Amino acid sequence: MEDEQLITVLSDEESRDLLRATTFGRIAFAVNGRVEIYPINIVFSERDGEIVFKSAPGFKLAGASIAKEVVFQSDALGDGFATSLVARGGARVLSTEAELEKAEELGVRPLIAAPKNEYVAITVAEVSGRRYITGEEAEPLIDTIA
Repeated sequence: MEDEQLITVLSDEESRDLLRATTFGRIAFAVNGRVEIYPINIVFSERDGEIVFKSAPGFKLAGASIAKEVVFQSDALGDGFATSLVARGGARVLSTEAELEKAEELGVRPLIAAPKNEYVAITVAEVSGRRYITGEEAEPLIDTIA
């Protein structure tokens, strides 16, 4: 099977559908030239076009809020397929009463059972996704000489 048949680049709408169904992934950002990656549980607020997660005070919260751009990434495995999703945008700590009420309504739950009192929103500027057909590795088309 050709690579083009094994990998499908998802449309913006298909990628956003995948984002709506996603609850876990990783946030990545660079601060002072160092890339940091953290696991997070999320909810995508389609109404606001934002990925929302909870955080405790610390480097993840500070770094995400001062980084120029953050990236959210997630993967999923299904029966005979896999998906990969990347969303890019700016992040900010939610602080107004209205923002916090909307975030509470989303039902975001942290990954670990530790107090996480801060809400962070990533305003999604760009989202892309891919779907892969999984299975056994195909035989090489030609013999290779070692």
